[in-house]
Amino acid sequence: MNPSESDTKEERQDAAANKNLVRSFTKRMFNDHTPDSAIELLVPGAKWHGGNLGTVEGAQNIAGLFRGVQAALPDLKNIEQDIIAEGDTVVVRSIVEATHKGNLLGFPATNRRVRWDAIDMYKVSNGKIVEEWASEDSLKILADIGVYTPPWMKGS
Repeated sequence: MNPSESDTKEERQDAAANKNLVRSFTKRMFNDHTPDSAIELLVPGAKWHGGNLGTVEGAQNIAGLFRGVQAALPDLKNIEQDIIAEGDTVVVRSIVEATHKGNLLGFPATNRRVRWDAIDMYKVSNGKIVEEWASEDSLKILADIGVYTPPWMKGS
């Protein structure tokens, strides 16, 4: 085997391991509702960038953020649509579904179903998640719970 074939095989193995790490993180955080068990998949100083929600630093704080989300959306499910890994980066496109059962972004429970698209990008190092950039369709969430109607949906 020449060096380029070996590198390609090693890169494929790394990409597969990184995908498995992110899938395990998503499963624990979203689908199993066990954010504290997911802490072991993050470096202690991990960063979560949530767009409009700002940045959360530290594995314990990230778990706390997810505990709060799950209190509002207790049946939260993340359904993977696509996953791509290259080098130390993993990108996942998902559909997220839940029922609004508690305070979410300052809005009290409506018992309405929410469903939105999400794209998350993860940076991985030595088998741990170092950083995540979460891109959620926040307007869709607000529309689903009935607190905002986008202009293009008015009158329909």
